[in-house]
Amino acid sequence: MFTSIDTSDGLSDNCVLHILQLHDGRMAATTPHSIDLWDGHTCQSIEKDSLSSHPLTGYRGAYHAYADRQNRLWVKDYKKLWCYDSRLRLVTDCLPDTADDVYVDDEGEVFFIHQDTTNLLLDLKRMEGKLYRFYADGTVTCHQDGHLLYAAKASLDSTAITSLVITDTLRGRFYQLIDQKLCLEFDIHTRRWTEIFRANRLHTISQTDANTAYIVSRDGMWRIDLNSRKAEQVGQVMTEDGSYISSSRLNTIYTDREGYVWIGSYDHGLLKGCPSAPSGLASSLSVGSIWAVILIAVCLMTILWFWLYQRRRNLNFDLNPNCQLSTPNCHLPTVNCQPIDHELIDRATCLVEQNLATPNYTVERLAQDLCMDRTGLYKKMTAMLGRTPTAFMRSIRVNHAVQLIQGSSLTMTEVAERSGFSSASYMAKCFQEDLGKNPSDLRGNQQ
Repeated sequence: MFTSIDTSDGLSDNCVLHILQLHDGRMAATTPHSIDLWDGHTCQSIEKDSLSSHPLTGYRGAYHAYADRQNRLWVKDYKKLWCYDSRLRLVTDCLPDTADDVYVDDEGEVFFIHQDTTNLLLDLKRMEGKLYRFYADGTVTCHQDGHLLYAAKASLDSTAITSLVITDTLRGRFYQLIDQKLCLEFDIHTRRWTEIFRANRLHTISQTDANTAYIVSRDGMWRIDLNSRKAEQVGQVMTEDGSYISSSRLNTIYTDREGYVWIGSYDHGLLKGCPSAPSGLASSLSVGSIWAVILIAVCLMTILWFWLYQRRRNLNFDLNPNCQLSTPNCHLPTVNCQPIDHELIDRATCLVEQNLATPNYTVERLAQDLCMDRTGLYKKMTAMLGRTPTAFMRSIRVNHAVQLIQGSSLTMTEVAERSGFSSASYMAKCFQEDLGKNPSDLRGNQQ
């Protein structure tokens, strides 16, 4: 299910060409004549003035945008460059006169490039502390500390002009769209290129979860299974009002740092989907297939309802309201509780433990993974456990950190990273609040 954001919400145009997230969390959407910044409530717009552009003679590709670590927005179009600050004010003092092209890597560092006319640089990406350069002839080079480690070349029909590269850090792979017709995969471990998809006028690619990516083209949207490398066409997108938008009306796709899926359309503005689960994407099916799916779904729902009914009848919730209860498989401090939903707490515990190393795994993400809203989860946990979801998640992280401190020689920074804390100092603060001691005290006691 996708939420629509259009001109009625302040968007300058319902045709969205490109989507990007700034480092402060705002979404930058480019329309034919403007750049819009959406903060979740309001939209700020600025008109692109071709007269104010900076010449970029080495860039011959299509529209592209980057966000650097200073929250500046860099916008490239054919031989043109604009740079805007966080308030969408044009910036000119950071633009060199001699650069042929500009790139911003995954860490927000800006690179000004003097192009080699014999083999144009198309993209820059970082992974595992190494810098990767993607060239027009299909070559990728790997660099570390300024030194070339290796080069690997893909087989291309001709020299490329345009490119779009995304990183898959979990798998150690890059996915590259070349000349809007070819999608390639590069594995940094095997150093091999593999063709995974080919079609006409491929616009953008975005990985929505560990195993799935979506490609938007002029002819519609495709779902790519990254394990099997098989492509399935997506027929339409469902919006929150129950209507459907043909995927041929979609123009671009982007997944933000929280896992939300954003789609830009030709005439329906921005579409925002749930994290890592664009459930409003419907595959292209025949009418008969659709009715078959509906019939199966009804049968499954009936079976599920009957099972839940019988299970509830058989459950005995005659617990002492004043009992001391600890959650199974959860190393949380025991609390005075009301009768609780053990299954919910077990699921929540498992989700938090599974995502300890996932950056920015928030209460919102936990609620969504539990198919609940944040308010409902808050009310449920405070009633059952006497603590907020934030405190619940923190207790699990603290307990995991305790186990690592007592059972390993990891540094406190490493323990914090593996336990889901943003820093060692924040972990120490949580230890003081939850345990009344510092993390180093536990290691000292062990010694």
